[in-house]
Amino acid sequence: MGLLGNHAGNSVVDAKAFFDSAIPERISQLVAMGLLVAIGSTRDRGAISIQLTHDGDWEREYFRRADEATDWLDGAIRTLKGRGIGSTAGQETVTQKPRRGRSVAT
Repeated sequence: MGLLGNHAGNSVVDAKAFFDSAIPERISQLVAMGLLVAIGSTRDRGAISIQLTHDGDWEREYFRRADEATDWLDGAIRTLKGRGIGSTAGQETVTQKPRRGRSVAT
């Protein structure tokens, strides 16, 4: 047994690759819809967790690949919009220029 429990394997998810994908855009969409988005990893770093919370209800999933997480987030956005969550009808949107540009990996 390891210091903080039994470590299941040697495979570690590349967290940087998760954020160098469509995931940050999906997260910003969900936050704009009024959801809390929490991101973490399993203690052995073998998976990334994404938790969505709205009005006390939450759902969490674990991912090893960014494309699977993006697909899940896309489905969540469609489902939540279908339920009327995140509607901004009648609300003014404040726009602002991002302070930093998106970097391109070389």
